[in-house]
Amino acid sequence: MSVILPLLDALLTIAAGAAAVGLVTAPLRLLERALLSIVAGVVLSTAAAYGLALVAGVNSATVLCGPLLVVALALGLSTFADWPWRTWASAWHAAGAKRNGRALFALAAYGVAATVLFSVLFAHTLFTTNGALASGYANVWADWSQHLTTQASFAVAGHVPGENPLFSGTPLLYPFLADFHSATLVVLGMPPAAALAVPGAVLAIVIALLVVCLAMRLRLGAGAGMVAAAVCFLGGGLGFVGVFADACATHGFTAAQCTFQHVVSNPGDGIHVIGGTLHDVPGVVAAQPRPYDGDLLPASAQPLPNMQWYTPLFAWWLPQRTIGYGFATALAVLLVVRVALDEHRRGWSAFMLAGVLLGLLPLVHVQTLLAVAVILAVLALIHRRGEWIALAAAGLALGLPRLVQLALAPHGSAADLNAYPWLEPGWLASGHANVGQTQTAVVAVLQTIAQPLSPHWWGFWFVNLGLAVPLCALVLIALAARAGPPRISAAAGHVIAWLPRQLLELFAGALVVFAACNLIVFQSWDWDNTKLFMYWYLVVGLIAGAIATYAWRRWWLRVVAVLLPVSMLLTGTIMVLRLLPWTPASYGALGPYIITSSDEGALAETVAMHTAADAVFLTLGRPNDPLLTLSGRHALMGYYGWLWSYGIAFGSRPEDERVMYAGCSNAGRCDVTALLRQYHVDYVEVDDRVHDAGAITTDVNTAWWARAGFPVVARSEHIVVYDVRRAT
Repeated sequence: MSVILPLLDALLTIAAGAAAVGLVTAPLRLLERALLSIVAGVVLSTAAAYGLALVAGVNSATVLCGPLLVVALALGLSTFADWPWRTWASAWHAAGAKRNGRALFALAAYGVAATVLFSVLFAHTLFTTNGALASGYANVWADWSQHLTTQASFAVAGHVPGENPLFSGTPLLYPFLADFHSATLVVLGMPPAAALAVPGAVLAIVIALLVVCLAMRLRLGAGAGMVAAAVCFLGGGLGFVGVFADACATHGFTAAQCTFQHVVSNPGDGIHVIGGTLHDVPGVVAAQPRPYDGDLLPASAQPLPNMQWYTPLFAWWLPQRTIGYGFATALAVLLVVRVALDEHRRGWSAFMLAGVLLGLLPLVHVQTLLAVAVILAVLALIHRRGEWIALAAAGLALGLPRLVQLALAPHGSAADLNAYPWLEPGWLASGHANVGQTQTAVVAVLQTIAQPLSPHWWGFWFVNLGLAVPLCALVLIALAARAGPPRISAAAGHVIAWLPRQLLELFAGALVVFAACNLIVFQSWDWDNTKLFMYWYLVVGLIAGAIATYAWRRWWLRVVAVLLPVSMLLTGTIMVLRLLPWTPASYGALGPYIITSSDEGALAETVAMHTAADAVFLTLGRPNDPLLTLSGRHALMGYYGWLWSYGIAFGSRPEDERVMYAGCSNAGRCDVTALLRQYHVDYVEVDDRVHDAGAITTDVNTAWWARAGFPVVARSEHIVVYDVRRAT
């Protein structure tokens, strides 16, 4: 590939971000400005490029002019503020005056470690092997097929404005800016796999450093920020106990012997059980017969009951690309707002930048918008300043049209069981009880309030997140006790003395998010509430980091400083160890999971060359369909699981697809031609892998389609593409 245009785009994007961040007169540190420039540059330049593409299409000119437009706007706005390079010069001089060699070295080492880790991890997200496009992770194979489809829809087929490539004839309501960004890189010559992986790796590194910057602005210190970042990426619950259970069984002990009750009630034999178990722990960690966070496991095979919080690194950060863009944007907003709030003078420019980024979040990640809006609303109640009006005005000016579009769009249907939002008191601790159709909102709220009185609810959160919820409860009780009698108030003050006011303000907003997610499911799939819980969990990580660093400074509390973060990070750390070279190939920790084979790549290229960009294809519904992932063509109906979770109202389309694939019998009525005409289908993909994941039907009448007389456009080992335009 040619690196010249992608490199030029990267430089222009950083320049655009630097120009925009340079308008912020609040005293941002040099590292903060640099990280914010990357985030703002990516988001603002991509949005600008999309706006230009609406007029002139997706091409190299519109892509490169996107960041140039941001620079021009920033320079124009500088006539009302300060010149951007003056704020940068001020940050540079301040960094030189306050240089701390030891702290700088620690932060640099942390940055290098994050860079190495995420470079290795994202290098295995998508890659080419023997001409096939493959992934190293099962979750990425599943999710990035959708991102490849959206990326190809923009870059290969040039679909702007976006029509949903997975459900023809409907608008693209999925937040697409991350995939449009990758599409711009493809247009500039970057391979599709790298166009998805490289921005993800860069933003993950930026997020790791931004969490540290936010922690420092909350008066916690860099060490607390590093702990918080580790919790955000690796935090989890008690799944690591499965290692001991497997080690005990591996050593040859019976299931009855491998219980806590047996060890306690039979101390003589218990010593042998403990010794044998510890002896085999390293081997089990190296081989790992199962994921100890419970991900991709049936309930019966999970280490503990009802495990729903999987290791964030593999459940969010790697497979779900939009989260990386959304979380980086959220951190940028929270950071600039926090810096401005700590200043006595007005911070209009900081709030304006935060408002612009907030206004673009409906295109980036809607769940992030909901969570950050709640947190900012709480901060606005605490700090009543006029700048909030500027933030709201900028955010609404940019985001309101998209929000109205999303609000007026269908939110699933009762017939498809994917209508949202809906009520689920206690979230997944309640046993998947959707009460939205059967109980009133008042009853649901009362049930949610009663959840903390239930041992089952506490057990669920303890299994999934260890000490996270008890830690929040302790802080909340201490805050409430501060309003009590003097003696109780003083005791409570000692309990939370190590938590700065700035962190407690953030904690208040995060608790509102946590409470709302324990009542309302904001998308069709209730597990997707984790995309909002993650912002509460960020604050939990900051509190854990505050405790760890506070305790470390007092030698008699250093055990707490070690045990608290270790207990939260142990399961996730074990999950990362799966990826080391000694992991057996039979475990398949790094795949490869084939997305498209080499002959499917050739098929997709042929289809892209010989069919119209806006052609509609009847496809089998496999998530990794090459006609979608590589050609960017529209499917009558793509992978059902994605569409269901997005709240698509299917109507009769799934059944009509089955009818079309079944072909016509020799006798009786045949509806195939009429249905092809009804849905404006141009081409039909006949794939013989009817038992693959996602296939909408196993009843594909390949013989009928072969003798129906439709011209063949392209074929591969498993797929034949027919031209059915004459039938429509």
